Amino acid sequence: MPPSPPHRAPGLWRATWQVARKELRSSFRDRQTAIYSVVLPICLYPALFWLMIQGAMLVQGRREHTMVRVGVAHAPGIEVPAGLVDALVAPPRAADEAGGEDAPAEPAPAEPQAVELERVEVALLGVFPDAESAWGEWTARADEDRDALLYLAEDAQGASASVLAYDSSQGRSSLARRRVQPRVEAFAHALRVELARARGADPRSLEPLRVEERNLAPDEEMGAYVLSMLLPLLLVVMAVMGAFFPAVDLTAGERERGTLETTMILPVPRLAVHQGKIVAVCVSALVATSLNLLALGLSAGHLLEMISAGAALEIELPLLAFAAIAPLALLFAFSVSAVLTGIAALAKTFKEGQALLGPVQLVFLVPAMAAAMPGLELTPVTAFVPVVNVVLAFRSILRGEVLPLEYTLTALSLCGYALLAIAFAVRVLSRESLSVAAETIPLRSLVRYLRSERGAR
Repeated sequence: MPPSPPHRAPGLWRATWQVARKELRSSFRDRQTAIYSVVLPICLYPALFWLMIQGAMLVQGRREHTMVRVGVAHAPGIEVPAGLVDALVAPPRAADEAGGEDAPAEPAPAEPQAVELERVEVALLGVFPDAESAWGEWTARADEDRDALLYLAEDAQGASASVLAYDSSQGRSSLARRRVQPRVEAFAHALRVELARARGADPRSLEPLRVEERNLAPDEEMGAYVLSMLLPLLLVVMAVMGAFFPAVDLTAGERERGTLETTMILPVPRLAVHQGKIVAVCVSALVATSLNLLALGLSAGHLLEMISAGAALEIELPLLAFAAIAPLALLFAFSVSAVLTGIAALAKTFKEGQALLGPVQLVFLVPAMAAAMPGLELTPVTAFVPVVNVVLAFRSILRGEVLPLEYTLTALSLCGYALLAIAFAVRVLSRESLSVAAETIPLRSLVRYLRSERGAR
């Protein structure tokens, strides 16, 4: 039989991909990595948002069914207006339900359900020289609940000088203020309307200037604005968290398990092994980031509507924006993965690797939080600032801004940072002393360690 042809070693890039596939399989076999990269993104946000919505509904329900007690006192010579107590007890009606702005002063009968919700109990306290003395005497009564005090008085010109006193450090007292204030205002407006009618005047003349607020931004632009303040920051956070555990597992984890030597004796170039580890960590980061953003986009609609305080929003999953940011996110993921892999390679055990990467995460998260603040825009200068540029670029893309120069500079800078990060990680991984180091190499010795020929400290 003719001799079999000699086995040809794979090329550098093919070997890199083969090593990356091997490392990905071994990494996702680890339960912790699989949970943080796949299971948690898919299950976390739907469950988290459901719990937040249910919690908000529970708190709102308890607040609506809580009864507050309000005392009414008045200065000497001042009488409590007829109908004030009924106006405080009954929830105010909307203007269209009450007959518009010219509604009569008489309180409308409350529905049974309205009486059960947002209840206010009124206690008539009598005459006092000022609000402080009324509150002090009422507080001295140990057998009564007290949440807020409405003190009726007049100033020297005969104008109303009423005071609504409450304790902001108490939840029930703040709740009483929120209930009483609009009811008093509605009652006072109804009295003014009644007096104007009695004198034959137009009730609208009582309000010489009315300012109406009108938001001219379309609903879809408001939704894009809300997303642009959340998703860019989450992109950085998720990329860092997605690369965290794979970076530790494929470096310090292998050293702890004693499989690092087995990986290094593979019949492939040593550079392919190092690059394969970085690619594997990058793929894990991209998978975790994509799943996180997808789960967030699919389940955050109700939460964003709650954040917008009832404003009309059109929240749509920005698929085109995700496609546009994908190349920049890929370059950023390579930078993050390479830096975390290189730093984690200095650790001896998995636990020490986690502790070592803790401060390193702040290098990415702090600039991301700073860039998420309003007022900072993508410019040719900020396009070269690491981390800040990808956040600002994603935000501008979500808002539909056309900035070809800034996007190009951002892509070029991210490409340069990715190459530098990969060179740094390969430099660290190629140090032979890593496999024989007896302890974790501290970050303060990193520069000296890199400058040494064989990585000796």
